[in-house]
Amino acid sequence: MKLHPPAGVRSHHTLTVPEYMADQTERTADSLAHFIATTQEDKLNWQPTHEGSSSTRSALEQAAECVVVNRLIAKVLRGETPTLPDPSRPPLTLANNQEAQDAIRSSGAELAAAIRGMSEADLEHMYQHPRGQFLGRNIIMMCLRNMAYHAGQINLIQMLYGDSEFHVPPKWR
Repeated sequence: MKLHPPAGVRSHHTLTVPEYMADQTERTADSLAHFIATTQEDKLNWQPTHEGSSSTRSALEQAAECVVVNRLIAKVLRGETPTLPDPSRPPLTLANNQEAQDAIRSSGAELAAAIRGMSEADLEHMYQHPRGQFLGRNIIMMCLRNMAYHAGQINLIQMLYGDSEFHVPPKWR
């Protein structure tokens, strides 16, 4: 399937679905990094609590999860055999704002490169994930959805500590 530009927009290249999804993956990683960048440094490890609520995760813990999942899915798409992280210990610890931004962007770029390496036929291929088999067209959405979800969670953390501004990522425009 080819994606064509909107009427009136000139383009010399028609994007394939993998190319489009790779671009969107990088944009979403950049947006998540932006939300980390706009979180107060002293709140990056803050875990909001509410009486009777389940445990919450900090912005840095959520970013770390996205990095780990991006890298895992990139391995799946490259035909490598990934393993799920050991649940008894954190799979990745991010020390600060800049380290988190860099890790998110680099894992997004790694995943985007793996997606760009796919053909249109690969969208119908079954990929082996540690939790089962997934169609290519579904697995390439997994990380994008995960990063978008966690970007919203980090924005909620910002609101809970009193930051009422919605920090619109520059690449959303």
